[in-house]
Formats: sequence, C-alpha cells, structure tokens
Amino acid sequence: MKQFDYIIAGAGAAGLTLAYLLMEYEDREKSILIIDKDSKSTNDRTWSFWEKGSNLLEHLVYKSWSKATVNTNSWSQTYELAPYTYKMIRGIDFYEFMKQELNTSNLYWVQDEVLEITDAGQVTTTNDAYQGKLVFDSTFDPKLLQASNANTILQHFKGKVIRTEKDCFQVDTATYMDFSVDQEGDCRFGYVLPFKPNEALVEYTLFNKHLLSDSEYEHRLDAYIKQLRIKNYEVIEEEYGIIPMTDHKFLLRKSDKVFNIGIKGGFAKASTGYSFLRAQQILERVVKNLISGKKPDHELPHQSLKYKLYDATLLKVLADKKYTGREVFGNLFQKNGMQSMFRFLDEETTLTEELKIMSSTPIIDFGRAFFHQLGK
Repeated sequence: MKQFDYIIAGAGAAGLTLAYLLMEYEDREKSILIIDKDSKSTNDRTWSFWEKGSNLLEHLVYKSWSKATVNTNSWSQTYELAPYTYKMIRGIDFYEFMKQELNTSNLYWVQDEVLEITDAGQVTTTNDAYQGKLVFDSTFDPKLLQASNANTILQHFKGKVIRTEKDCFQVDTATYMDFSVDQEGDCRFGYVLPFKPNEALVEYTLFNKHLLSDSEYEHRLDAYIKQLRIKNYEVIEEEYGIIPMTDHKFLLRKSDKVFNIGIKGGFAKASTGYSFLRAQQILERVVKNLISGKKPDHELPHQSLKYKLYDATLLKVLADKKYTGREVFGNLFQKNGMQSMFRFLDEETTLTEELKIMSSTPIIDFGRAFFHQLGK
C-alpha cells in the first residue's frame, strides 16, 4: 500500500487551499496525495466574500465591488462598503492556479472516488488504497444531515452570466440581496454581480428546505432578469449550487489521524453558507499547528459557541416560516447598515453591538428560538 505524509480527500476550495498552504509553509520534502473524482477543469462555481485588506489568494480575485445594494419592495439602500470590499473568485481560475502551483515532485493527484476512510488513516478508492500519516477529509455527503436531528436549511440557487445588448449594470455596485422578488412564504432574493456595464452574474437564491425542479429555477431566474428590465441578452455561463445551512455539530477530529475540513469540518458559516475566506483562516492555523508540532485542530478560529448559537437561532426562525426573508434580513440591514452586519457575521462584534442587532429582529420570536436552541 502506498504511504503518504498527508492525504487530502476532495479537491475543492478547502482541500486545495490546504495543499497549497502545506507546500508553502510545511516541509517541502513531505509527500502529499490529493484524491478527487473530478478533473477540476471547468468553471463550475464562483466564491464571493467580503473582507478588509487582502487574503492569501488575492491575485485570483476576478472582480471586486466598493458598494452593495439591499432592496425590498418598500425600500432600497446602496451602501459604501469601506473599509470592506466585496470580492469574487472564479472556480476555473482557482483550479488552474492550484494545478500550476502544486505541480511538484512530492505532490500526487489521483482522479478517483473515495469509498472509505478508516480511523487509522487508510483511504480506499474505487481503484486503489493508500495510507496517510494524517488524512484531511472534505468529501461531504448531504445524507449526513438527513440522518441528523439538526435544523437544516438549504441555500440553493441558479445563476447565469449574461451579456446584454445595452449597458444595464453599475460595475462598482453589487446587488447583495434583492428581496423585491416574491418571497412565496420563505426567503428568496435576487443577487447581481456586475463585471462590465453589459455583463453580470445574475442569480435567484432561496433559503428553505425544498429544492425546485430545473424548470422552476429557470422560470424564476428569467422572471427576475425581466424584473431588472433586461430584455435582450445572451447567456455566457450558468451555475447551480446547494449549500447546507445547519446547526449540525460537525466533528473536526474523526480520530488522531483523520480530520474533517470544508463543509464536513463545519467551516461554512451556518447563517450565511459563506465558507471560502473562513476556510483560509482556519486552514492557515491548521498548518501553523502542524509546523509547531501541535494537533491540527488546536485552537482554531471560528469555533465560538456563542456565534454558533446565534446562527442556530436564525435558522430556527427561518425554518418556522413565521417571517419571510424580506422581513428578517430587510430589518437587519435597514436598521444596522452593511458594515455592522459584516462585523457581526465575521464574529467580531461586542456584546453591546450584538444586543443592538438582535433588537432589530422580531424580538419575541427570536428570543423563543434562542432559548429553544440553548436548551438543545
């Protein structure tokens, strides 16, 4: 059986970022194996996030925005984001960069499906088996959540990159959440990231428990594009995604040799589904721990029980469907502004700031949800 110092199961954002960090900062003589069933050769997704300053992969940012708009059917506000910037990285740019950077003699890629990972660090695939001194597993199976008693909402979306005949977009302004679309009893919004005056990614996004049919996604997205008063356009690319938003208690450490990363490790922010920048921050600490001889999961960021409780409270309120996303998120942004909400979602607020934000929600129902989650 082939032996490796590190085995990374899954070549998504978390897996490839970890491999890159290991090659940058760890002993370059150590062997690394990456296993994924996909070739990672298409632009299958985009990652968007806000931040102050720059990040590890800043040079891969395809487009950034200094302003962002939140709309409802009764008000609209465009916010200057400084000191934040909203950014987007395309999947294909990320994959191509990683393939180039990780093309070294002690790093191996295998295109295969992972069937089993034992606590002892043995990884079995369709065609072979490997042994790792440490294994990092990002092969998330959504069935894990179906078998759990966790409260799970799905963030699912259909998007199109469109090119219009006439200039339709303000290139410095992203539409972060447009709740002017019919909420249909839950949480639905439009999302627009302009690349050029006549080119943008336009998405229709839902937070609920039930997926739509292909034709339903198509119908609602086309209706939203029409709502933007865009008539003549061509479709350049399409994307579809499902991100679980859940209070499931993910395990970071499966055993002393096997550690979960990515969504499987609980890296995604439960109340938003954002994970790209959080994964970078967590994995940088993982590698620093390895360098200093500590366990990979020693004192990782974004593990605060307080913020996990806040996230679980929001999920409970959304799942109960007493309020639409327009009523919940509209109030939060209108009464607190974009910077305060970004600080809160980045888990950087003080208790005083948190109490102010909570007071801008339907306080009785959020309070009940909070104490319900506290007692779980």
